[in-house]
Amino acid sequence: MSPALLTILLFGLFFLLLALGVPLAWTSAGLGVAFSLFLYGPDTLNLVVYRIWNTMGSFSMIAIPLFVFMGNMLSYSGIADELFKAVHIWLGGLRGGLAAATIVLCTILAAMIGTAGADVTITGLIALPFMLQRGYDRKMALGSIVAGGALGVLIPPSIMFIIYGVTVGQSIGKLFMGGVGPGLLFGALYITYILIKCYINPKAGPAATKEEREMPLKQKISLLKTLILPIGLILGVMGSIFAGIATPGEAAGVGALGSMVCAAIRKNLTWNNLKESMYGTMKTVGIILWIVFGSMTLIATYSLGGGVEFVKSVLVSLPLGRWGILILIQVILLFLGMVLDIIGITVLCAPIFVPVIKALNFDPLWFGVIFNLNLQIAYLTPPFGYSMFYLKAVAPSDVTMTELYQSVIPFIGLQMVGMAVCMIFPTIVTWLPSVMIK
Repeated sequence: MSPALLTILLFGLFFLLLALGVPLAWTSAGLGVAFSLFLYGPDTLNLVVYRIWNTMGSFSMIAIPLFVFMGNMLSYSGIADELFKAVHIWLGGLRGGLAAATIVLCTILAAMIGTAGADVTITGLIALPFMLQRGYDRKMALGSIVAGGALGVLIPPSIMFIIYGVTVGQSIGKLFMGGVGPGLLFGALYITYILIKCYINPKAGPAATKEEREMPLKQKISLLKTLILPIGLILGVMGSIFAGIATPGEAAGVGALGSMVCAAIRKNLTWNNLKESMYGTMKTVGIILWIVFGSMTLIATYSLGGGVEFVKSVLVSLPLGRWGILILIQVILLFLGMVLDIIGITVLCAPIFVPVIKALNFDPLWFGVIFNLNLQIAYLTPPFGYSMFYLKAVAPSDVTMTELYQSVIPFIGLQMVGMAVCMIFPTIVTWLPSVMIK
């Protein structure tokens, strides 16, 4: 079978089965095994299994359950509530300060938790009731949580960078460092938009109460003590990777232990919290690994049929120029992000597009971060913007999906602007990895 026909049949059936409601893991694994048996016979399954074994057996994969456990343990430590209070007191005097504080909280949580779902859920429970109670513009309040929570895809220790790095053989530590600049840029864009909107329309985000604004400076400074534990943990985990002291897997172990220490200091290291954190970790990791397993099966079969080389030759031969092809790849990823899980997109598309990027002489590390910038947008784009569903699950009952869909529109625009800036000025991505201690 020619690679062109294989591409049409394999991915045509792939999207058909997804449209019929078959789970992504079963769709990809089933098609991968079926096409491998039909085209090459049962002996070829050994090659497929070998490729999957190499990926799943990578030492870097150990970072996934450890970072997930770290995030779960921190979410039970109760540290987020005090973080939000401290940031709100310092920013609350500004119009829109509560929403800006929400973005700051999301950024800190992203650096502690590494997953967008937990970030959105925790922030939705803590910040949304405050903003609605203070009369904030509902769509701005909802959008700030959904967009801020999606920063968990970018800011290390992002689980998506681990999956991407293992899939294509890219340095996970450098991907972590590459995500810092864009993550801070996106957060700054969100805060700037919120403050400008509330300056133009003060009713959109009233300032804090007089009592909160007039809190003594000494008392405000004392609230900053709540930042010591999370900032120390972040610096310990990311600093050890940056300094070359530890691999991401080793740093994840430090983070997991550190999260338990944080919970113990706050007297929240109970058996029930530990048990729930472990159960939550197993559920999350189970879902991730099944999707990775299925997607690796499909992409291994597709590669054996010459599919990856076919896509590479087709894209490189297009009369669009190297930047035109890069933009086309981003458009494809944006479309897929509307209908597919981002883990599946990573494992399916990264091995196909990375050879194209290398052939066009783009920096693979830079592309890896841009790839994940696109996945962050997928968390907001309808109809399957996962961040919106996470927030809907914890929002008051009168918050509708229509409101959530409308709330993300300006933030999607800001994400597009941020991605364009990172493409035009690649040093935003590449500078920090370039100064890492090897």
